[in-house]
Amino acid sequence: MRRWVTTVAAVLFCSAALRADVTIVQTTTVEGGMAAMAAQSGANMNPKMTTRIRGMQSRTDVDAGTVAVSTIVDLTTKQVIVLNAMQKTATIANVTPPPAGTPAQPTTTGPTVDAAIKPTGKSQVIDGIKCDEYSFNTSVDMSTMTPANAPPEAAAAMQGIKMVMNGSMWVAKEVPGAEEYLAFQKSSMAANLGASAMSAAGMSVPGMDKLMKAVGSVNGLTYLTEMTMTMEGTGQIADMMRQMGPMKITTKVSSVKTDKVDDSAFKVPEGYTTIKQ
Repeated sequence: MRRWVTTVAAVLFCSAALRADVTIVQTTTVEGGMAAMAAQSGANMNPKMTTRIRGMQSRTDVDAGTVAVSTIVDLTTKQVIVLNAMQKTATIANVTPPPAGTPAQPTTTGPTVDAAIKPTGKSQVIDGIKCDEYSFNTSVDMSTMTPANAPPEAAAAMQGIKMVMNGSMWVAKEVPGAEEYLAFQKSSMAANLGASAMSAAGMSVPGMDKLMKAVGSVNGLTYLTEMTMTMEGTGQIADMMRQMGPMKITTKVSSVKTDKVDDSAFKVPEGYTTIKQ
């Protein structure tokens, strides 16, 4: 659980904004591939994510129907709180760099990540906002994973399997919160907070630093992301995924507001059970 919480922190450290109060609402649609199977089982394939930022704090609420999870990040204290509304629990983790000279902890190696993001020079107007296009290519080599206590059969099944994600990000500069968003990204990259979170989780993800630098090169607020995900490789798992076809994932900002964010957004609600990691 600690690993999961601190990995969430690594991502959220790079997706909040600084100084002004900002509320960003995003919706995601997933089509094709495993999406159809998941939809048949009743899963919500159109989750909504609301991110609220005030100063050095952020809160992200993910609403996927039967699943509702909120994550509060405080960059000053380097504390992450994950709220589970169904179970009424608050899992609290502190993410701090190890003291200088501290031996590295034994780690679990995650999949190797490779990523490239670059501007295309194209632009378009979305909802009245000018957006510049960045193309991206990301691959995740699942065969390099070494999960703790994984049976040999599981490791063998993942050999040669690679998840590939290609698409476009449409980035807005002249939108409320864009300047603060970009400032925070650059500050978090300089502080290497993502790497600290991974280290605290006892995880090593080869190539994650490259991915974070690529994300940090995007100059503005990502307003629309259009991505196609495919599976490459050989074996039963890869064949099954290919038969399902590619999966298209679209994430779009539906609103950006600069209204004041209340203090209560960053506190554990009354009646929640606290779990410290």
